[in-house]
Order: sequence, then C-alpha cells, then structure tokens
Amino acid sequence: MATLAVYANSASDVFAGGSIQFSVQFETYQNSGQATTVSGVTFGITASGAPDSGTGTPVATTSAGITELGMGLETYTWDVPEATVPGSYIVTWTGTRASDETVTTYTQAVMVAADPLSVPLPGVYASVAQYRNWSGDTITPQQRVQVALQRATEQIDVALVAAVYRTDADGMPLDASLANCLMRATSAQAQYIIAVNDDANLKREYASTSVGGVTASRAASMQALALPPIAPQALAIMRVAGILPAAPLISW
Repeated sequence: MATLAVYANSASDVFAGGSIQFSVQFETYQNSGQATTVSGVTFGITASGAPDSGTGTPVATTSAGITELGMGLETYTWDVPEATVPGSYIVTWTGTRASDETVTTYTQAVMVAADPLSVPLPGVYASVAQYRNWSGDTITPQQRVQVALQRATEQIDVALVAAVYRTDADGMPLDASLANCLMRATSAQAQYIIAVNDDANLKREYASTSVGGVTASRAASMQALALPPIAPQALAIMRVAGILPAAPLISW
C-alpha cells in the first residue's frame, strides 16, 4: 500500500512580476542520493499560513508545465503575476516513485517579495510608486526620485521633532493613517526638492542666480536659512492631520 512521505527543500525569493524555476529530484528513499523514475507528478503553490504569509492559491495543483530533465528530476517555471500578494508560500510536488510505488510529496518554501518601487525603503516615508501616484510625475528618473524621497524624509523628520508616535525598528510609523499622511507629505516635499533642484541648499546663499540665460531672484526671507524649507503643501498636509508638534490634534 502506498504511503505519503513529506520532505522539505530550500527556500527561494522572487519579486511579484518576476519568474522563478523550481526543481526537485525524486529519490529511491529519503536522502538516498539515488534518482528514481516517477509517475503522476503534480505541482502546486499555496499560501503558507505563517504570520508573513501571502494569500490564496497562486498555482492550483497541476501536471501542466512540468518538465522532466532526467530520471526523477522535475522542473517548473512560475511566472509570478504582478498582482500576487507578497508573502511566504508553500510549493508542493507530488509523484509516485517507481522504486517502491510510494506516493511522495516534497515541499519547498518561496517568498514573494514586494516590488521595491512599490514599497518604501527602510526609513523612507514614501516609495517611488507612491510619489508618482500622488504627484503625477512620471517623467523624473527613478534614481532622482529616490534621492529626493530620502532627502524629503530627512526634512520631514525635522518638522516632526518633538512629535510623539509609535514606530517600528526602521523608524516607520505603526499607525496606518499616520503612515499615509507622512507618505503624502514626503511626496510633496520630494516634488518641491526636485522642482527647486538644489539638493546641497547652495542656491539659498545667493539673492539671484542665472542659468541658461534665465535669471531668478530669491525672496530675502528664503536666503541663508538655518534649515531647508518645508514645502507649503507638505506643511498643509501635516497640519490638517494634526501631526505637527506645534499643533497636535490627534494622539497617535
């Protein structure tokens, strides 16, 4: 009578929208190191159920798409849909090995990581995708936006000195409403930084500048400030939400 054996293999990572190849070697018995022919091989992917689990069944149990490279050596390439929820998943291989007619199951773990453009970097309040969605700016190069978001986060932090709210190990707010507010304020500040094009804060040392035949004069109140100015829109977002330490409206 056939029995069920379950073995665990190594984990892999893949981005949503990416592609990953899984492989498994069916053996005569666990860790024998000897390949065996196998029949009725199936493949499937389900959410792991762990705290960091994804959701659903990205790949229902199927025999389609499996390629046999050698005796009992099976492969399957998963083209991960962009809509796949990031998190941990369990890959399950099942087949009947010819050595003893045992129905054998191998499991592998795979972590689907979020697109780095869609989630903020550690310690940065907004991602490139969030900035683009908020600002409508689809032209500024990704690298320029990422630098501006880092600068913007540092400048927003200055405005938040003395504000009290819960954070994680990366200094990111744990309250969803506050996180959304800081994302919008940081996007506004990054848009301002990109428009001013003065990351080193050097232009503020001069009353007027001329570039490419265009001359601009700076208001006296903006010259030689001790700290980089906060964009009016960023200040408005934070003031309405009540997170500025000078005008607290909500206890986060």
